[in-house]
Amino acid sequence: MKVAVVGSRGLKVKNLELYLPAETTEIVSGGAKEIDSCAAAYARETGIPLKEFLPDYEKYGRRAPLERNLEIIEYSDQVLIFWDGKSRGSYHVLKECRERGKKCRVFVPVSLPELDEEEWE
Repeated sequence: MKVAVVGSRGLKVKNLELYLPAETTEIVSGGAKEIDSCAAAYARETGIPLKEFLPDYEKYGRRAPLERNLEIIEYSDQVLIFWDGKSRGSYHVLKECRERGKKCRVFVPVSLPELDEEEWE
């Protein structure tokens, strides 16, 4: 199963294995800092294949991150969203997943910025 891991700027997650489905065969990332880099590091550490979608500013200009999000959603079987409850980018992913019927799970932190697994609900 191809699982995208996305999230709000300023958030990081430790112990990503607690959130990933057991049947994860590939981790999908947007190549950004924080959550995306946590996902990429976890993939490298565990040997799980990593697919990164980087924003194409040359093609899309300011809309590049949003277009990249759509590519991630389309490519993935499931999307994990670590959302601070405010980020418009993470909300955009959630909204698009719902509109497309894409399986997603949303995690909202109890406290910020770097969180252990027991701080997520």
